[in-house]
Amino acid sequence: MIKQRISPRLWFVIDAAWVITLIVFALVGMPIATFHGDEPMQIYMSGDYWVALVDRNINSLMTHPPYDIDTDPQLRILNGSINRYTIGAVWHVAGYSRDQLPPRPGWDWGLSYADNVRTNHRPAEPLLNAARLPSTLFFAFSIPFMFLIGYRAGGRASAYAASVLYALHPVLLLNGRRAMQEGAMLFFGILTVWIAVIIAHRRALQQSVNIALWALLALACGLALTAKHSGIVFVGAALGWIAFAELTHFKLRRAISAAFMTAAAGILAVGLFIALSPALWNDIPARLSDLLNVRAQLIDIQINLDPIAPMTLQQRIEQIIIQPFITPVAHFEVDFWRDDPNVQAEIARYMASPLSGIQFGQVGGAVLTFLAAVGLIICLYGVFWAKDPTRRAFYAGMLAWTLVNIAALLANPLPWQRYYLPFIPAACLLAALGINTAAARLTGGKTVNTF
Repeated sequence: MIKQRISPRLWFVIDAAWVITLIVFALVGMPIATFHGDEPMQIYMSGDYWVALVDRNINSLMTHPPYDIDTDPQLRILNGSINRYTIGAVWHVAGYSRDQLPPRPGWDWGLSYADNVRTNHRPAEPLLNAARLPSTLFFAFSIPFMFLIGYRAGGRASAYAASVLYALHPVLLLNGRRAMQEGAMLFFGILTVWIAVIIAHRRALQQSVNIALWALLALACGLALTAKHSGIVFVGAALGWIAFAELTHFKLRRAISAAFMTAAAGILAVGLFIALSPALWNDIPARLSDLLNVRAQLIDIQINLDPIAPMTLQQRIEQIIIQPFITPVAHFEVDFWRDDPNVQAEIARYMASPLSGIQFGQVGGAVLTFLAAVGLIICLYGVFWAKDPTRRAFYAGMLAWTLVNIAALLANPLPWQRYYLPFIPAACLLAALGINTAAARLTGGKTVNTF
């Protein structure tokens, strides 16, 4: 056994320097991220910030039918609140005004790219970068929580592997740097999972869990939902993590207590989501029904626009396997952008920069996919045969995170890369487990038990 020569204090400094470096990497690449048409839509909707907090007329943001395409009611009920309000706040602090917002609806998908630019639907670079700052900060500061989850998975080696795969993943980097909802969803989603990891760990040690930690879980879950509706995948993963982990050290009385607290956290999260979504305040049950119906209508429109959709079951399974590491980063979803020279020039500039992240390629992506499969096998094995109860709990939680994502993606009819974003962090953690195990085998060492 190699004697440890680095003090815990020095390890803390090294770990902090590593995480800070990854955060800075995510931030400095923001200005060169390729443009997406949903960015001006989010910027346009940031006008709600002025309505709610400057005009103090928040009740005017409530919605009711009809929800015609690209009208304010449709955009409000379809989109999360956090990104638009933080964009508005940054613009306000930076000295910009609502008069500089792009025209309705932000980006006109009925026009060509060039016509949108000509009609000022694409904001000027300073305005666009100001709008990108909140999402990029959210994504960048989700990296420390990914590091901490990785540390719980298998020690420092897993923490470094998970955090670098996550922070330098080209798909996460690109979408996290844009003025879109993904950055906030990833921050609050990863935070939600991290809190669930702590709760499950303490319960596996037969320790009590402070009510404040359960309250923090409810808060994080509610904010993940408010950030983007698909944040429900992270919420389901976190609550499922606690439930699955409880089964590895089942005691009826404690299990009932955990079930009650988990359910309470979920209910409080929904309440917070509604409280932070003015679009739902006018007859809440009816508006929640409207949200589901409008979302279904949008999916139908997107299916009609995509030649591959709806995917067959086999195609959905294939996409679950190849999207995390093998599929190249997608800069847009609509085919007619492919023919615009300005779009292609922007993509070429971004992809030529090392700030675009690690481009895994077919071979590297296949290796990481294999390592993620190894990580999944480790979880399946460890949940039954690991001697340490905290490790069994962690492996069970990891299985819950994976299964929730797989279930959601099997229900997804579209091959669009952004729909696979919530699965990528889980895949990075599985790959980190595989890397840790492979490294231990090659060096004749052992994976580190940090519990």
